[in-house]
Amino acid sequence: MGDKDSTPPSALFGTGPASALKPGALVRARHRQWLVLDVISAPSPPADDPAPLSQPSHTRVSVVCLDDDDSGRRAELVWERELGAKVVEPHTEGLGGAATLDPPRAFAAYYHALLWAKVTAADATRLQSPFRAGIKLFNHQLTPLRKALALPRANLFIADDVGLGKTIEAGLVASELALRQRVDFMLIVCPASVALQWKAEMQRRFGLTFEIYSRAFVARRRRERGFSVLPFSTSARFILTYPLLRRPEVKEPLFQFLGKRRKKSLLILDEAHAVAPATSLRYAVDSKITKTARELAPKFENRLFLSATPHNGHSNSFSALLELLDNQRFTRGVPITSDKELEPVMVRRLKSDLRSLDGAGTFPERRVVRVSVGTEECVEVRLSELLAEYTALAAPKKGRGRFPFISLQKRLLSSVEAFARTVEKHAQGVAERAGVAADEEDDDLEGAADGDADRDADDAGEDAGEEVSDDVLLERLDEATELASRRSGALDGRAREVLEELRAVARRARTQPCHKTLSLIRWVQENLCVGGTSTKAGRLSWGTRRVIVFTEYVDTLRMLREALLGALEGLPRPEDHILELTGSLGEDQREEVQRAFNAPPSEEPVRILLCTDAAREGLNLQAHCADLFHFDLPWNPGRMEQRNGRIDRTLQPAPEVRCHYFVYPDRKEDLVLARVMDKVVTIRSELGSLSSVLDDAVERALEAGISGETERLVDKLTKVGERAARAEVAQRELEQTRTLAKLKRETDASARALERSREGLRLTAEALAELVDQGLRLAGTSGLIPVSGVQGAYTLPPLPASWTETLDSVRVGRRRDESLWDWRRKPLLPVVFEPPVLYGDASAHLHLAHPLVLRILSRFRAQGHSAHDLGRVTVVRAKGAMPRAVCFGRLSLFGEGARILHDELVSVAADWLESKEEGHLERYDEEKEQRLLDELEGLWGSRSDGQNSTRNDVPPAVAQKLAASAQGDFARMWVDVAAEAEDLAKKAEQALALRGKEESIALVRILDEQREAIQRRLDDTQMPLLLSEPDETDATAKRERGQWNDERRAMRERLVALEAERRTEPPQIEASYQVLRRRLVPVGLVYLWPETRG
Repeated sequence: MGDKDSTPPSALFGTGPASALKPGALVRARHRQWLVLDVISAPSPPADDPAPLSQPSHTRVSVVCLDDDDSGRRAELVWERELGAKVVEPHTEGLGGAATLDPPRAFAAYYHALLWAKVTAADATRLQSPFRAGIKLFNHQLTPLRKALALPRANLFIADDVGLGKTIEAGLVASELALRQRVDFMLIVCPASVALQWKAEMQRRFGLTFEIYSRAFVARRRRERGFSVLPFSTSARFILTYPLLRRPEVKEPLFQFLGKRRKKSLLILDEAHAVAPATSLRYAVDSKITKTARELAPKFENRLFLSATPHNGHSNSFSALLELLDNQRFTRGVPITSDKELEPVMVRRLKSDLRSLDGAGTFPERRVVRVSVGTEECVEVRLSELLAEYTALAAPKKGRGRFPFISLQKRLLSSVEAFARTVEKHAQGVAERAGVAADEEDDDLEGAADGDADRDADDAGEDAGEEVSDDVLLERLDEATELASRRSGALDGRAREVLEELRAVARRARTQPCHKTLSLIRWVQENLCVGGTSTKAGRLSWGTRRVIVFTEYVDTLRMLREALLGALEGLPRPEDHILELTGSLGEDQREEVQRAFNAPPSEEPVRILLCTDAAREGLNLQAHCADLFHFDLPWNPGRMEQRNGRIDRTLQPAPEVRCHYFVYPDRKEDLVLARVMDKVVTIRSELGSLSSVLDDAVERALEAGISGETERLVDKLTKVGERAARAEVAQRELEQTRTLAKLKRETDASARALERSREGLRLTAEALAELVDQGLRLAGTSGLIPVSGVQGAYTLPPLPASWTETLDSVRVGRRRDESLWDWRRKPLLPVVFEPPVLYGDASAHLHLAHPLVLRILSRFRAQGHSAHDLGRVTVVRAKGAMPRAVCFGRLSLFGEGARILHDELVSVAADWLESKEEGHLERYDEEKEQRLLDELEGLWGSRSDGQNSTRNDVPPAVAQKLAASAQGDFARMWVDVAAEAEDLAKKAEQALALRGKEESIALVRILDEQREAIQRRLDDTQMPLLLSEPDETDATAKRERGQWNDERRAMRERLVALEAERRTEPPQIEASYQVLRRRLVPVGLVYLWPETRG
């Protein structure tokens, strides 16, 4: 370089003296705007330093981003080394010189991009997330959102019925909290079977990207960032399954990341009833997952719990679950005594309620179809009679020794194939019973029986969605049956003869399809095929209907598949028309099966979906299916209801769904089980959701084996007097919050809030289509291309390679075996701007949170900052004789951490008098200005009116004159904009302060009421009578008494904590609404030129 000075020009780096940097200042760096949080200057050298440093000192600046597409992100700047950094004074910058005017449609897109970002924390009724969601929205789904926004911390229990859209409701709340910057970290905890669906729904419907926490995810992160990285610190949103949550290697790093309580965090707990203390005989007892959830929940500021069955009939279990939701309102062991306690935090609706409110069109009617099969002489009836005789001869009266006999009965009720497998394992165990010590047998059998209380208490995770392979479950059943059979007593001669006859009959029959299978095949041929029941090749073809078949056991499922393939061999490629959904499938396989089954029948060949109970929870399978078969009936009625819920749910297009089940009229077990199910249906119609409190009790009655005595026990459980005890508790504590009058009020309020929010945003499908069209034109394309013959549908033009990843969001789902290259070569889906009517519609719904729209919005909102595509001045043709002008600014109020507390556009309108010079702008009053803004919405032009988007519809001379006048006009009108913004800011700050004060006072009242309720409960020192009888030999009773004592101790600890919270929490709430910084930035200038002038 020689003698040349190599120091870069100072103008390239941070400009303006560092003394101008102070907390609250605005700076521009890295093509973004930032709010200064802190300034740390380098220490000055000592005065007596003989050789001060030759290099200039550096200033470290802590900042937080203010741009809409990256709001809240923090960064550290070294000011003197930061390229192009400068202190910003927005009011001094203006619009700059406008050489030409923007086309009206381009300016309108820019204007709407800013308008649709307006939000205020002072008004909980102005909603944003419904307009940023790709959903068909129903008014009742807005009630959870309105309630969440009314709370200082969004602790809400969504307890809607199966199929009413709890996932959508939770997504609306999560999206709104993120938009308002009340949340920047989210964790969804859910059953493993629905983790993929949560991920897909949040991404597709709300534009929220979640990572599923798994071994593969952790390994990938460690490869990318090093072994020591904390995986939870690498993303802002995670999905975690219940079984993983309980593992120390997952729980410990999660708790380390969260700390005592993570600010701006949200926990979504799906199937939340799984973490409630487990149902016991008399008093619910904490399970392992309950204890884990009790550690996890307090670490989140906001909590959403989802469950269709939140109350199990035990008051202490319900109060413990509510304490996990909000420990400032509820304490475990303190019962709910008034519906006012639940009103702010509970949302509870049933399908029957909504049908009576909105009519039957929204949700389908369910028809339960009983299918009678078999004859008195059929092999299934013969096996049942033999098994009953064998059980009477060989089974003990009670205890774990009955397990293999109960297992044999359940397997026979599923299929002969399943029974044949299990009876062989039983016979093998009986043959090997010698030499097994009694104590060893007891250890081996611990938890083998389905009714084991220890298993219920400690392994609730299975009901919470622990995803175990169906093959593994089958192996465990085989092992348990064989082990239990080893401890059986010696078989006498007749018992041994009957066992051998059972084995022989089963071996012969397992190779032939049973009567249930034949009936299902006949139904498939008559309803899914065209051409009747002929099996001759070429006589049958596939129709468009679909069906789901549920079974409890995977070997029954495999038998069904083989039988169906054999019976349908005359159809083209029957193997492509039958899919399976089991716990043995990997995540990608499950997602592909669900996508194929929900795709239009013209696009995917699948017509029959065979499922185990791994698919009974949470999945949407209703898009093109209204028929479901229970090949075997689960012994817990709640599981049958969950199966039915796969098609009986929101967005089911059919007016009726049909749920079939099989019965052998001559098999006694079938008659008993059918009568039990009939009673359950009756109870559900009488009690609605309260019937769920009886599901476990019915299952326990059945677990002893089905006999005439079983029906008597179920009769006792389902009699009004007997069921009243637990049902009355649930009625008093939960269902009293659910009335039709209340539902009507809430639905009407939601409708009003939605319309008010829509009017404030001026958001329409046409306006959004215009914005996308103009954004695509800014990218150098020709804009949206209408689809011929399809109203409101468009195809996207070819876009540069930099858009490839963004365009992945408008592609059809990628197949598991499809390469990325081949997938991206396929044509893009057509795009629409109205919500799809059907689930799984074959188009991409573009909404404000869609990745493609977000990219376009980001470019428009960056105009004047990091992007300069627009001059931000335009002219439109208008009626009237007087030219007019409207000047816009954007007012933002920030709280702690640059959280946006208030954001709105500020406008000033005036007549533009060409005859005057300095005074040629005469301002309008507020009412006249509002009329002009309303008029302006109809003047921008659109694709449909054929207006050219690349020019202004005024003579060139007029356009040139207005462009020359724009800078001076804007400067004159900006004075009024600033004054108007000052008034609006003061009003907004007052409203924010008022809301903070109201919430603070409300919290104090809640804490005081909770303290009084706890004290009353502690004053009642009487242990419940059902727990007071000592029985040291009863392990369950000991656990129940220990639970009661633990709850008393927790109440005393809670009283101490309440005093501290009363001092610290209310001031924190008030501080969260305190405005720390205002920002007013120029937006643009619009001229309205009269049609009567040239």
